[in-house]
Amino acid sequence: MLQMANYEFIRKQHILLGKPIRQISRETGYSRQVIRKALKSTKIPVYQLSKPKPKPVIDSVQPIILEWLRQDEQAPPKQRHTATRIYQRLVDEYGFTGGESTVRRYVRQLRVSPPKAFVPLDFPPGKFAQFDWGEVTVLLQGKQVKVQVFCMRCTYSRKIFVKTFFHQKQESLLQGHVDAFEFFGAVPQTVTYDNLTTAVKKVLEGKNRVEQERFVQLRAHYLFESHFCDPGKGHQKGQVENLVKFVQKQFFTPVPCVSSLEELNYFLLEKCISYETTTVPRSSLTVGEAFEQEQQTMLPLPPQPLDCCRVVSVKSNTLSMIHFEKNAYSVPVSYASTELTCKVFAERVEVYHGNKLIAEHERCLESGKELLQYDHYLDL
Repeated sequence: MLQMANYEFIRKQHILLGKPIRQISRETGYSRQVIRKALKSTKIPVYQLSKPKPKPVIDSVQPIILEWLRQDEQAPPKQRHTATRIYQRLVDEYGFTGGESTVRRYVRQLRVSPPKAFVPLDFPPGKFAQFDWGEVTVLLQGKQVKVQVFCMRCTYSRKIFVKTFFHQKQESLLQGHVDAFEFFGAVPQTVTYDNLTTAVKKVLEGKNRVEQERFVQLRAHYLFESHFCDPGKGHQKGQVENLVKFVQKQFFTPVPCVSSLEELNYFLLEKCISYETTTVPRSSLTVGEAFEQEQQTMLPLPPQPLDCCRVVSVKSNTLSMIHFEKNAYSVPVSYASTELTCKVFAERVEVYHGNKLIAEHERCLESGKELLQYDHYLDL
């Protein structure tokens, strides 16, 4: 194949020196067809195969490999052929004499997936928000502790709310929503979720779900709609998926050192407020400016926030203690051996006799602990 320098020589001979094509062909040995091609174009020559090169070693076993890969589509993901396993079977079952690298190269070519492409989504103001949990590690009073990160994002303005809890139990889910709506000063019309068990009892056909009663109570209180992703399709709420990664990298790197969860959540609240100066993608507006437009079309807050707790019936024993989640909490001795009601919040436990609050404890997330307040035993 001629190089660009050869093209240059031919063109100078013909255009500058006026030599005819036949003379140039005679002097250089190039065919007249090649010379005409050089005179017509100054593109850099690129070698192109007129037909694929034969691969005698792999060609004989191509149908076998294709059939095995076709069968793999019906097999469990962890029980599908690797290129090495295909090579081993070819050697054992068909006496294949080629090299493993030949098989690996061919299988790699077959498994090349087309590049991913997505349609940019456009959301109307006030209509949608997305929610997801994340997990991070923090230094809490000098100890490494894993905490759960509640993340919600409005899809039009990109306004965010982030708060940490010690767990992902239903009480945390409810409290996170209430705090997010209070922070927004309004309620999105629809919130998109994974099929988390604290909200969904059972996944039915299509988009239908049997939802948890406490979650339905949250929806009834704030009047928003819930939309659940298809199972295993978390990318259907890509904005909040990206928010979780952003928060982990930007808010929790390096690992924050705090004395309490309250201190950490105050730090996150400041981050959420400062995020409002960020520019909305494909827009000239900042998050704060876009949210001013969006807030006008969101649902109004109800007069009172939802009481975010689980109500559990308990009975105190003769030691004047109730048991909940493998821990014991004290109550005044005058209520020993009595039927009581326990309201379980994300971070505290309240004990009631009828409508009267008789005891309050910080919620313990360990097991086998006794949380006693000694003034409960003073009368005894």
